Amino acid sequence: MTSSSPRRLSSSSIPRSVKYTGCSIAPSRGHRCTRTPRHGDGGTFQARIGSIPTLPRAGPRRPLAFRYCWPNGGWRGVTGGYGGAQDAQDEDSDPFETLAPLVRAATVRVHAPPSGYAPDGSGGPSAGDVAVRPWGSGFFVAPNWVLTCAHVALRGEGGAMADGGREVGITFDGRTVRGRVEWAEPTANPGPGLWPAPDLALIRLLEPVPHACVWLTERTSKVFTRKEVAFFGCMEVDGEVEDVSGRCTIRGELGKEGKLRLGNEDEIPSGASGGPVVDLARGEVIGVLKARRGGQDGGLAISVVQLRGLPLPQRPVGAESDDLFQRVVHAHDRHHADRHRRADTNVTTWTDAHNLMGATPGRALSPGMRTELLGLLAELPPPVSTLSLLATVNELRGQPCENLPLAPRGWRDGLGLLYELRRGQSELETVLRYCVHAATAERPYEAAHGAERRLWNWAAAVAASERDLSRGFRNELGREWLARVNDRRTDPGPSGVRVPGAGGPPAREAVSHPSVLLEIDRRGWERDSYDWRIAIVDAAGDVRPVAEGAEGTRLGELPARLSAPLTEAFRRCDEPDRRAVLQVAVVRALLELPVETWRMPADGKTLGEQRPVVVRRADPEYDPDEVGEDAALRRARWKRVQAGPMEPVVLDCDAGEPAPVPSDDELRSRGLYSVPALCRASDAEDGPANLRRVTNAGYGVVLWRRERAERDLVCTDFHRGVEHAVAAAAQADRLPEAVRKLRADLARREPEAYISKGLILLYDDPTRPLPGTDQPLETP
Repeated sequence: MTSSSPRRLSSSSIPRSVKYTGCSIAPSRGHRCTRTPRHGDGGTFQARIGSIPTLPRAGPRRPLAFRYCWPNGGWRGVTGGYGGAQDAQDEDSDPFETLAPLVRAATVRVHAPPSGYAPDGSGGPSAGDVAVRPWGSGFFVAPNWVLTCAHVALRGEGGAMADGGREVGITFDGRTVRGRVEWAEPTANPGPGLWPAPDLALIRLLEPVPHACVWLTERTSKVFTRKEVAFFGCMEVDGEVEDVSGRCTIRGELGKEGKLRLGNEDEIPSGASGGPVVDLARGEVIGVLKARRGGQDGGLAISVVQLRGLPLPQRPVGAESDDLFQRVVHAHDRHHADRHRRADTNVTTWTDAHNLMGATPGRALSPGMRTELLGLLAELPPPVSTLSLLATVNELRGQPCENLPLAPRGWRDGLGLLYELRRGQSELETVLRYCVHAATAERPYEAAHGAERRLWNWAAAVAASERDLSRGFRNELGREWLARVNDRRTDPGPSGVRVPGAGGPPAREAVSHPSVLLEIDRRGWERDSYDWRIAIVDAAGDVRPVAEGAEGTRLGELPARLSAPLTEAFRRCDEPDRRAVLQVAVVRALLELPVETWRMPADGKTLGEQRPVVVRRADPEYDPDEVGEDAALRRARWKRVQAGPMEPVVLDCDAGEPAPVPSDDELRSRGLYSVPALCRASDAEDGPANLRRVTNAGYGVVLWRRERAERDLVCTDFHRGVEHAVAAAAQADRLPEAVRKLRADLARREPEAYISKGLILLYDDPTRPLPGTDQPLETP
């Protein structure tokens, strides 16, 4: 339930019973419950219940945490009231039972790469096969990224990092896939005995597959907790590989390199090396299991804080992918935020578990608020330096951060340092001011479209909804935001706050270059038969023919037939530092022809990797020579997006759910700088009609994707990736090259580029109409 003010529940809506320390409440006794939504918590709420017996004050004022049961059954966790309550989870419940399914779902087995592919297409033999006997364990920390120990990832023959990484096998959930070790430290064991710290490795999957991810702590600590922790992994029992888990405590440190000493309360099997160590009180992964210590205490783990020691980029950072640390942790936080926002699934998330456990009792941020905030911070470029980040944190804390095991590198690390304030409501005030600083900080490159504004809107909404925050603070927060925005001297424009000159190249007048035009026409009187024409369009827009085929060619034979004439056309107009754009002009029924996947030569790279490939309508609904209001709007839109900046907008999908395309009037009234994107055009019955409506509204630049494949895995990522590509390109004539880079990254199996699979860019210049079919092109 969401509401702007507390709402009284009807008697039929009041839970049958509410349990909390010291009493029981039933509706029949006349007790009332009101419900106030808390930012980011979905179904959780603050309850105000009448006639509660006075409870002894056993500690600081903090929210009561209790569980309620609806009349139709099923326990749910909720936080409400104030007093000396215990955790939100029932006192007889075990947090291990809540967390174990989530951790197990993200835990993997690391082994030698499979030699082939299983008949079921899973990428290798079954998980129980002797061929995948594990070297150790690991766990997903972000989509397509596995964290484990270096001694696990580099075990076996040739156990060292080589150029381009080292391939390994990853087994989880009954399937086996290939991965590549992208980073390991050390890269080989320098001698006998335990591998030296940090003994960590990151493995990137070579194919995108759906999977769960653990929750990594954002706190900075040496030992983290004195309470019980759990570990997960695998072990071999009588020739069979089984999942294993256990519990122990953290007894202290060993040295100063993030090694955590584990107690001997439970046996730690050798196959569990590389598995996650989970803080059961807070519900977060705090370490990587390293080794057992025979005859001594239970074993060793490596603090996940050691990930901050990943090598810094050797060149200026121009994108998130240039910094492996930021690339992985940002993907981690976006993953959890996306799943928290999804309303179309009943799958328990880590945020749900944190709510049930009362994982953040008495803290400024509820579990949902924390998940949302980390997701918003992950949309921003990282701080320009650790020095600037520490300066921000120290200023907001009012005291320097001391004795840090490793300095913070990202916005999530800085947020974790603010949890240690423990100064009541001032903690929330400090967190909100931190949001303002993060949203207005200097950038190594430009922020994604609207990311800064979304973070500020979130902070402002929280400040307005929290009753304990004074009006004076809310006003001060707004003044600080405006002052910092003005200090940057930015022009918000259509896309929110921007950094002038950061990231992408500065705005300039669009420059025309020669391009190659490929026209494909269906022969209406013959089935699966097509004619084609190839020409060069010079900088002035004049068309010069290169070759044509009027004898009829089958669709599947076009790549081989067109290879030689296209190569010649490219040779004529390519420049040393710029490859010509390929314009593919087709009728509406062929708009999704996958020309960018054609390989030329047959054993070479795809066209989409080598050069920008865009499509144009060979049968537009409008007359190229038209005049009047529609023609003026079409040309005005084209001129505006060429000048930039552009504003991307997804028209038919909202947070993973299908949404109706706006009305024709609304499409026409949108800003001239808008670049529409259709997420679901290919799987909707009215998809072609929607695309036609968009182009009829005057849009000459449109993005959509060809197929629904694995949409549930990448729907929100598609939105984010399209928005980033459009905003980063800044001007329409740069967008084809931005899409080409995504396709090239996809060929290298870069996780961030999976959104470009099947991506289509309509790029239809109304000022340069296609040559008419009645204008024959004669081959010179």
